[in-house]
Amino acid sequence: MAKTKKSDGISFETGMLAYARSLQISEGVFFGLRGETAIPVLVLEKGVRGQTSNDLKPNKEKDAANSNIQTVEFAALPQGCDSVRLDFSVRILPMTRKPYACDNTDVGETYIEFVKEYARVGGFHTLAELYVWNIANARFAWRNRFQTDKSMVKVTFSTETIVFDPAKLSLEQVADREQLSNALVEGDKGAIDRFIAGVARGLSEMPFAFEVSWQADMKPGQEIFPSQEYIREEVGKTKSDLSRVYAKLPTFFSGEGANQASMHSQKIGAALRHIDVWHGDDTYGAIPVNPYGGVQETSAVLRKPRTNSFFDIRKNAEDILASLRIAQSASDVPGHIHFMMANLVRGGVFGSSKSSEAA
Repeated sequence: MAKTKKSDGISFETGMLAYARSLQISEGVFFGLRGETAIPVLVLEKGVRGQTSNDLKPNKEKDAANSNIQTVEFAALPQGCDSVRLDFSVRILPMTRKPYACDNTDVGETYIEFVKEYARVGGFHTLAELYVWNIANARFAWRNRFQTDKSMVKVTFSTETIVFDPAKLSLEQVADREQLSNALVEGDKGAIDRFIAGVARGLSEMPFAFEVSWQADMKPGQEIFPSQEYIREEVGKTKSDLSRVYAKLPTFFSGEGANQASMHSQKIGAALRHIDVWHGDDTYGAIPVNPYGGVQETSAVLRKPRTNSFFDIRKNAEDILASLRIAQSASDVPGHIHFMMANLVRGGVFGSSKSSEAA
């Protein structure tokens, strides 16, 4: 066990530090809807004969005429259905109130004070509004969001239900309360306020749970895109013949065991944490919160080491706490502080190596 040591001053840096994630998200599951009947969308296999399209070496150009035979998994809206539904649930826990693990008592206390001051000025409401925006705009449906011209997002919390039209909300520009209200199909502005307050309370005080359903008009047989599994060859095991494997969960359908198409909780979480709007790069809108501002789709790194990464920002512990102590509301909180807290909400290991501490 690491020995607790006395820090020389106010600091957020120590050798071992970890936070548990605050957003606990279930696996998402896909259904086809036939009237009021929900039918699981199944993951099946098919063989396809494609054409070679990769860049060939000069001595392999004759292979361009060869067929590219593959076995892949696929998912499609069942016949007789006219819409698809994706269901998942979220439980928000106030895991930022203290580190999950920390080898320095003083550093741990500094984080505890940081969170208290952030909560005092209403900072968690800023994060809550951003999370709610990404629920209302259906970002979590990913590629499926563009498979339809008509969809809705239903959110059920406590004894209330609100329904949004995601087509009225941008994936790039953050929606304010008025824009969220304009996207309502069912419910009122007061319900949005109560939902945001519940999310903020879950982040800072006590657990808050809600359920989400995305429903979209689609034609029977239209392709649905669950999460895609990462295929790797394990030692001692035969490599799968499948070149594309979808996420799936066992389901009991028509008297037989079957695999229902699903969306990984991690992929839903990645959509909800598209709340880093403080990175400063005009080329990008909101990106998923992570210490270095990495964007997987483009391999861009928007928060460079030694500049504005999470680890660089937290070096200024005294300035950060001073800013929060004099702040009167969340609007007084600089963006880099919101970013730092969003990383703690995301959770992870944030320890510093000896070399980085020396730097």
